[in-house]
Amino acid sequence: MRWKPIHGGIAFGFSLWTMLCLADEGPAGAAIESDSAIATAVIELDTDPTAEEQSAAQAPPAQALEAPVAQEAPPRPAVEEQTPDATTTLETSPAPEALAATATATATPELVGARALSLAFRRSAERTLPAVVTILTRSKEASAKQSAVLGIIGGEDEQIFDSMGSGVIISPDGLVLTNNHVIQNASRIDVRLADGRQFTAQDPVSDPASDVAILKIPGQHLPTAELGDSTDLFVGEWVLAIGSPFQIESSVSAGIISGTGRRRSLSSVVAGQFIQTDAAINPGNSGGPLIDLEGRVIGINTAISSRTGGFQGIGFAIPISRASWIKDELLEFGRVRRGYAGVRTSDVTLEVGDVSSSGAGRHSRPLGAYVRSVVPDYPAYLAGLKSGDIILEFADQRVDSKGDFAEIVQQSPLDKPLPIVIQRAGQRQTLTMTLVERPK
Repeated sequence: MRWKPIHGGIAFGFSLWTMLCLADEGPAGAAIESDSAIATAVIELDTDPTAEEQSAAQAPPAQALEAPVAQEAPPRPAVEEQTPDATTTLETSPAPEALAATATATATPELVGARALSLAFRRSAERTLPAVVTILTRSKEASAKQSAVLGIIGGEDEQIFDSMGSGVIISPDGLVLTNNHVIQNASRIDVRLADGRQFTAQDPVSDPASDVAILKIPGQHLPTAELGDSTDLFVGEWVLAIGSPFQIESSVSAGIISGTGRRRSLSSVVAGQFIQTDAAINPGNSGGPLIDLEGRVIGINTAISSRTGGFQGIGFAIPISRASWIKDELLEFGRVRRGYAGVRTSDVTLEVGDVSSSGAGRHSRPLGAYVRSVVPDYPAYLAGLKSGDIILEFADQRVDSKGDFAEIVQQSPLDKPLPIVIQRAGQRQTLTMTLVERPK
């Protein structure tokens, strides 16, 4: 199994495949006929009967003749030509609302649900697409003319750039969030917007340990994406991945959240908790947003797990809560300051924890982080933590696992007393711990 960052660079080999889907359209006449029928139905329902029609309806039926007499249909009235100053017109095609109501009335419940989901996908993508950008880079070491990625599609870019990825604009003045591996070792970085405008990026700053980077492009009132909340996600929720796989810009793929809080080491440098998704992610998607059905960014696409180098249904995104914290650190300090407690933990097992007492609820295992050991003279030791304690909460946040505890500690304020709730010998206790910056 290989973990592969998913920007399109010369270091990645892959096979390019294309799927063409052709949809046959029915005869135009059929569509016009159907529209006319719907329009007529709407007009008849909205027309009150005249006095003559009411009288005719109340009149006794005429005696039947011995032999039916064929009658000619009354001639259709000529349609008068509409004049510019006309105030009343007869619609010859139905209004969209009428079409939608008619379609809903005749559709099966399954089809209605599918259409609603399709509409949610469309609106979510439309809301975010203008803020998704393509990032083109030229490496300091490589020659762009030797590019194997951009050369497949061709164009002027292949003569200038040798790697590509994606990003998302998160402020109107041009702050772009992306992956570190998208811009790493680049001598030139260009950012192309969905509307075709292209800028040279300025002031790139990155954090290799989290694979998060930020950069600026000149401009005002630029389209931006709304940032969501990645701390309240559930397995099975629909998501969309947006980016520029294989330089096919503004591509959208759909999937679900396959897992949350997946703690992984994606390389010798990058490690942390990730969102797992089966939304198709390919080279060039790196740095692009993973969004929910409201169009809010909940993650930054960063890697896939693959045996072939192509997408196999397992993709990973950096939770936006973590990416936002890293962005704030980079903007304020130019680097990321990580909290450190000086404690080694593991997940709580049934042998050492009680499901009911640790508040596992719907979970099948006890919650918390089990203290294996503490480092002398560091925050956990000074706070009074001991081997065998179970950490249930820290800094007013629930701790479900050792991964949760590590993430909370990293992102918590430094040099500030913070409450830590533990379980010791079956009893809950509250201690106070003051974090320090992680030693380099």
